[in-house]
Amino acid sequence: MSSRLQPVTPEPTDRARTDPRRRKHERQAVVFGLLIAFLAVAGLGALAVYTSAFELPNQPDFIVKEKDGTKVTADQPCAPSGTLALTPKNVTITVLNGSERAGLAGTVAELLKNRGFTVDGTGNDGRQLARPLISFGAKGVAAAYTLRLHYPDAQLVLDSRKGKGIDLAVPDSFSALAPEESISVDPESDLPSAPDCKPIADITPQPAPQRIVEEQKAKDTGKKPAKKPAKKVVKD
Repeated sequence: MSSRLQPVTPEPTDRARTDPRRRKHERQAVVFGLLIAFLAVAGLGALAVYTSAFELPNQPDFIVKEKDGTKVTADQPCAPSGTLALTPKNVTITVLNGSERAGLAGTVAELLKNRGFTVDGTGNDGRQLARPLISFGAKGVAAAYTLRLHYPDAQLVLDSRKGKGIDLAVPDSFSALAPEESISVDPESDLPSAPDCKPIADITPQPAPQRIVEEQKAKDTGKKPAKKPAKKVVKD
């Protein structure tokens, strides 16, 4: 009796079993990689548009942009001929916090007191200023320019107040006053005027702050004002 050998089917090797699975994993890795790269590029593009680093055509007005603070547009008055620097104790200042930094007015007030200035009080300026402001009336020009020696970045604003007292509104960007050693004052020389200033006679004064109006009205009528908002101390 003859016998015939049956062909033996070889068992699949480990490599034959794993190759399709590996290729499938590689395809999935490529797909997920491309998806992650697309999301990263889209995120960077959205960030650029949001921060205004890049603007799309016909970009809608409701895109949120970073606030720079309130800019006050007012002509700066020149220091008239013969305006001499005052001693700090003869400069009376109300310091106003023009930022969201709690206690900033009090901090700057102490710095000014340490330099000999007379600080009448502290308060708030709700405009969230982009630049420091020194506000004063026609009688306060010398005081304003004397203070500006210690805070040269400040913008000068002429208003309709009648007294010699001045206001200093400090923005969020405040870090320090000018170094005392850098301040040179010649008591016999005119104070230098601010750049691009105009003669006082050519400037229409801004309205005086409400607290100044109330104080002047009380002075004229002989009655004390009901309240002085700007004299409230800013708490930390």
